[in-house]
This record gives sequence, structure tokens and C-alpha cells, in this order.
Amino acid sequence: MTRFLEVNANSSIHSSSKIRSAILLTVVVLTAPLWLALVVTVLLARLFQVVALYALVWAWWIGWARRRVLFVYSDSPNWKEHIEANILPKLPPNTVVLNWSHRLSWPKFNLSVILFRCFAGEREFNPIALVFERFDLVERYRFWQPFRDAKHGRSEALHALEARFLKHTAG
Repeated sequence: MTRFLEVNANSSIHSSSKIRSAILLTVVVLTAPLWLALVVTVLLARLFQVVALYALVWAWWIGWARRRVLFVYSDSPNWKEHIEANILPKLPPNTVVLNWSHRLSWPKFNLSVILFRCFAGEREFNPIALVFERFDLVERYRFWQPFRDAKHGRSEALHALEARFLKHTAG
């Protein structure tokens, strides 16, 4: 009798799981047009945002210059002194510099801040240099990993990235 109850309990659990799977599949299929429309809308909104920002950069933000640099760093002891002594003085005069440590005081609707938030990404975004050139895609120079390596005695990557970045910004 106990064995019969165990078999019935297992079969009812199995049939209940089949019913749940069928219901879930039905819900996914029936709601597919809604969530697919939402995904397409989000992707189109992102595309519109990027295209609009590039149009603003090319038509207005760069001005008459060939390129413009947006440089973001923080007050971290790992790089602050090096950046302020070796990188910032060598940047073009129209460079915009943002300090991540003071981000709470950044204006919400400032084009430089919006460009940083849109193009820097969510990984290794500090320190970062974004180089915008007319009718070209943004070039990103991510300094986080090279500074981390330099902290551990391997400074070759930092010197190479710094040289490549400064050569790009110089002309």
C-alpha cells in the first residue's frame, strides 16, 4: 500500500510539472508579440540615441576642430598624480575633463556627461579617454587595466596606451 502511494505521489508530481511547463510555454508564446515589440522598441531607442549623439557631436560639440577629447578620471591614488602630471597637460585645449570622484555635482543634462554615460560602457570606464572625430566613430582608450598592471610592476601596457592615445590626440 505504501509503495502504491509513493508511485501515485511521484506520478502526480510528474503530471503537475508537465502542466506547469505547458502553461509556461503557452504564456511565453502568447506574450511573445508584446515582449518582442518591447525588445525592438528598446533597441531602436538606443540606436536613435547613439545616432542623435553622433549628430550633435559632429555638428556642434567638436566645433571647427578636427577632433575633441573627453577624458574622465578620478582622485584614485593609483593614477591621479600620474594623469595630472603626464597626460592632462599634453591634451588639446578643447579637451573636456571630468572627475569621476565629483560625479554627484555633474549636471544631468550636460552633453559631455551624456556622451560619457553613453559611450564609456559599464566596464573599465575610469580612467577613460573618448576621442571624437568628425564623421568617425568614437575611439575609446581604457586606462583602468594598464594602471592596475603598473601598480603590480608591469608598466609597459600603460606607457604603450598613453603613447598611442597622445599620438592620436596630437594629430
